[in-house]
Amino acid sequence: MNSVTEIEYKENKYDFDAWRVLLFWIMAPILSFVFFYLTKYFWFWTHGPVVKQTVWLGNLIIKDAPFGWELNTFVPKFHNLRELFAIDISGYSFTVVGYADIGFTTMCTGVQAIAIFAGLILMIPHSKNDKVNKTIWWRKLLSLIVSSLIFYIVNIARMILQIGLYYNGWNWDDIHVSISAASSFIAALIIILMHRWIPEFIISIIWTLGELKQFFINLKIRKTPVKI
Repeated sequence: MNSVTEIEYKENKYDFDAWRVLLFWIMAPILSFVFFYLTKYFWFWTHGPVVKQTVWLGNLIIKDAPFGWELNTFVPKFHNLRELFAIDISGYSFTVVGYADIGFTTMCTGVQAIAIFAGLILMIPHSKNDKVNKTIWWRKLLSLIVSSLIFYIVNIARMILQIGLYYNGWNWDDIHVSISAASSFIAALIIILMHRWIPEFIISIIWTLGELKQFFINLKIRKTPVKI
């Protein structure tokens, strides 16, 4: 017997086990947090390549304003939970000729956004439909690769644009806040792509809302007195 909340999308039917959806809501934040934490612990290796590539491309594009980078500190140690949320590791600084250095922190790259979305994508619940489940891991892998590349490339482009404007006399605080805020809309694009390749993500949310709605309807019926 089909669930009352079974959803049909692009000629495929989606229905979920409640335990899979519950596991998603519990484990996706936990797994994203673990990946996020690991990128901060291994920041020298996870964020370092972004710095080097940004400098190489920046010097290639902005030929009249050569800049480099300096390693400020490297302390390979686990941070406690308080430090994890309170500290944004500033391991590098960009050195622009004739201008004050620009601090480069772990939040400046797309690496931590990649970590968060990786935890989300991996834990998306599978439907009961065996037909769509045959390809779900390939679809998850494709979504993870494409979303990671987008986050990575967009953040490098954002940093080069900001430094180029900074060199041309723009106030750093103005360009940093505005361009960073604008680039954050990339997360919406990633969710759209996720729905294209892994519709189970949004469909499972709709399914959950439908199940909750049906639960409260049934609860109300049971509480309604029967008139004779």
